[in-house]
Amino acid sequence: MSKLQNIRETGPLVVCYTNDVVKNFTANGLISLGASPAMSEEPEEAEEFSKVASAFLVNIGTITTDKAYDMKEYAKIMHDNGVPVVLDPVAVGASTIRKTFCQTLLNDQVVDVIRGNASEILALVDEETTMKGTDSDDSLDVVKIAKKAHKQLDLPIILTGKTDVIACNNQYLELNNGSEMLTKITGGGCLLGAVVGAFLANEKQITVDLLGEALSTYNIASEIASEQSGAHLPGTFKVAFIDQLNAITDEIVKQKQNVKEVK
Repeated sequence: MSKLQNIRETGPLVVCYTNDVVKNFTANGLISLGASPAMSEEPEEAEEFSKVASAFLVNIGTITTDKAYDMKEYAKIMHDNGVPVVLDPVAVGASTIRKTFCQTLLNDQVVDVIRGNASEILALVDEETTMKGTDSDDSLDVVKIAKKAHKQLDLPIILTGKTDVIACNNQYLELNNGSEMLTKITGGGCLLGAVVGAFLANEKQITVDLLGEALSTYNIASEIASEQSGAHLPGTFKVAFIDQLNAITDEIVKQKQNVKEVK
């Protein structure tokens, strides 16, 4: 059984401490895929949620000082109870509070996977890197950055952009699926972090192929969505994308995926 089929049969619970802008979109995306979302920001719930959750997403898009403390506490409880933690370091290079929080979380060793664009991943491993908002620099060497982050942080890295790179267990994949329309809507990257969490459900080991399946499923759904009538407009695309996350199959992913191993 493929992981996508497993998600649809088991409906894994993905607990999301995510940013205020994307909560609805993230919840709808997970439901469409076949997973079950929970939007929770209260660490007092963490112990109870950890008994039933399959993954925990930390997304720092609308971080505050209070949220930073709660995210840290929540992530530690989840990780200590064996729930995989996905970190989405939104615009980490844009401010001191974002970078300090992410470094603290990484130092505490409670993160299992990192998902970010090239500028965000670089900011995690290079103190001099800064960002203007959430935008990524398309001129960056994405394979080089993913490798550096993977080796320096000793964690699986999902680096997304025009070309996506996955670094896991000293294996590296370059992926070339997806639609530019994902950059025209709010939450195109944020939802991916939650989807990755769904694919981690009940897995004893995180592998490059598992992460590749998650990213390919997501990106190919966006490709198909962008081909629908009117989906050259962001509002129509957003709805079409949610629909295609529900409609996509393993056969479609295998037929359309554009993945190659890189050294």
